[in-house]
Formats: sequence, structure tokens, C-alpha cells
Amino acid sequence: MNATQPTAQAQFDADSLLRDAVKALPSYVPSRPEALPERLIRLDMNESPYGPSPKARAALAEFNQTHRYPDFAQTRLRGALSTYTGVPVEQISAGAGLDDVFTTLCNLVIDPGDEIVISEPTFGVYRVLASLHGAVAVDAPLTREFELDPDRVLAAIGPRTKFVIVCTPNNPTGNVLDQRAVERICAGASCLVVIDEAYAEFAGTSYIPFMDRYPNVMIGRTMSKFAGMAGMRVGYGLFPASLVPHLSQATPPFHNVSVASAEAVIASLDDLDYLRGVVARIVADRDALADQLRELPGVTPLASATNFLLVRLPVDDAGPVVQALARRGVLVRHFNRPELGIRDCLRVTIGTTEENEIFLHALQDVLAEELAA
Repeated sequence: MNATQPTAQAQFDADSLLRDAVKALPSYVPSRPEALPERLIRLDMNESPYGPSPKARAALAEFNQTHRYPDFAQTRLRGALSTYTGVPVEQISAGAGLDDVFTTLCNLVIDPGDEIVISEPTFGVYRVLASLHGAVAVDAPLTREFELDPDRVLAAIGPRTKFVIVCTPNNPTGNVLDQRAVERICAGASCLVVIDEAYAEFAGTSYIPFMDRYPNVMIGRTMSKFAGMAGMRVGYGLFPASLVPHLSQATPPFHNVSVASAEAVIASLDDLDYLRGVVARIVADRDALADQLRELPGVTPLASATNFLLVRLPVDDAGPVVQALARRGVLVRHFNRPELGIRDCLRVTIGTTEENEIFLHALQDVLAEELAA
């Protein structure tokens, strides 16, 4: 055969390589206009509108270590997080955002065919991570008032349940779940209970003390929300002491945190007075926006202890409203699954005062158009 003659290409079917769990996952499609307007206000991702603290900005401005790998164990970062939370450093695992920490948890405890228990409506990543690890997410749904039903949650725990996950304050509803219900679950569950506290700093409460009371409690936290560091991707988990001997085996090298991100977080945790001031400002703006939304006919913002509001609209499906807002350059979230009970809602992140006013006026105009149609 002539050496220059091309070899026949064997049949390659990429689709046959894909796992069924991956094929079945819905894609997350953020609300984006087809043509981007000149002014784009992003109130759809629960980010801080104010960015990182001055000390974090200074640390990043002086950073010049891109040629070095991070510390394998992220000792300084975890030490700073230990000082902040009061949890021993050996019980702390960091990650590239809290999602990544939950991936570490799944790598640590989930086998195909296992189960986790969630309470919807809640953060959608939990169900996705369970599927990707071959587990089943069992739903013990929140009540109509978006509260935990501890009896329902405990009844959903089976012999293959590895953990229950409780998000409080909850995303996307924004409410703080009843502490007595959470404690009943912690006391009654024979499995791990993971409490997602991504918005704890806005609520001013934490379940970290439960770790001393209940040996099955894990806490998930992030620097993305209150510290204005969503783009740096740093979350962390506070694991039960009993899991510490095995934690390093599931944690990825360098905890998946870059040198720059680690330095920025360490500096940020040395600037807490500034960050607490930002949190107070966002909370005040959230409450002011909620008051203004209540003045719109048929509009009901739900009580929130986060940096966002879930807002009921006088429509059956808020999707067209969200799309119309996107065409006006204002991005918010919609949750289209009817079974969640929030299809008539949009979720809006608290932005600057100016951004909140633009959203409010745009919503008023869009609703007037929708209701007149």
C-alpha cells in the first residue's frame, strides 16, 4: 500500500461514549437577550454588585506568582478560614466554589445506586451532582410555605441514603428554614446532614455550633456572595471530625484553588469590617426594593434573608416577563419547572441602588404590557 494513501477512518460515534446520566441532565440556560443591549444589568446570578474588599483588591494588584503552583494543602487559606469559622483547620476542605466542595463530598461518600435527600425548590446543583455520581436525588419537598417538613425528610431516608442536604437560607426562595425542623433532622438522621450556608452572612445566623452537638453535621460555605468573590471561585466545607482521616483522599490537589484566589481570600478575611458594611448595605437595599415591589399591583416579594428576592407576579408563567426584561438589558432568573410551585416568580439579585431602580421601572413597564396584551 502506498505510504501516502490515507487510512480509512473507522466509524466513530461520540454519542455512544456519553453516560446516560449526562444525556438526561437538563442544560442551564441563563436568560440572555438575542442581541445584547448597550446597557446590561446582571441581576440573575446572586453576585455582589460591589466587588472584593480593598485589602483583597490590593493583594490581587500586588500578585505576581502565576508561575508557582499553589500550596498542595492550602495551609494558609484553610488557616484563615479556621480563624473565621472557629472550626479546626483539619476539618476544612476548600474548593473552586461550593459546587466543587460538594463534588469532593460526593467523591468521598457516593457509590452508584446511593441516594441523597433534597427538599425542593432548592439549589439545582444538588440533583445534578447526584446524577453525575450515579446516585438518586430523593425529594422531600418543602411545604407550600417553603418550610422544611422534618417528618417528610426523615421518612425519605433509606438504607442507601448517604446524606440529606438542607439549604438555609434557601435558594431560590430566600427564606431561613425553621431551626427546630433542621435540628430534628440532624438529631434523627442516621446519615450525614449537609447544611448549605452560602448566604449565612446575610442572615446573621449559622449552624456551625451544631457540629459540636451532632457528629453527622457538615457545613458548606462560600466566599462568592458576601465577599464579592464569585469570579475567584472559592468555597469551603466544614466536615465532621469522623471524616477527616479520609478527607484528603477525596480532595483534589491544591483544593482546586489558584494561588491568586487563595491570596485574595486570605486578604478578604482580614477585611471583615468592610465586608460587614457591604452586607448591611445590601440588606437595607433588599428591604427597600421589597417595599417598592409591594406597591406594584399583584406583585409579592417573599421574605428573604439573602442578597436576592423571589418575587411572585400576577401571571401564571413569569418566563415571558423575564425574557422581556432581558430584551431591555435587565437579567433575572426564572424557574420553569411547574412542580416547584414558583413558575409565576422571578428571582432578582440585589444590585446597586441605581440598578434596583432600573429593574423596578422595567418590571413595572413590562407587567403593564403583559397584562394589557
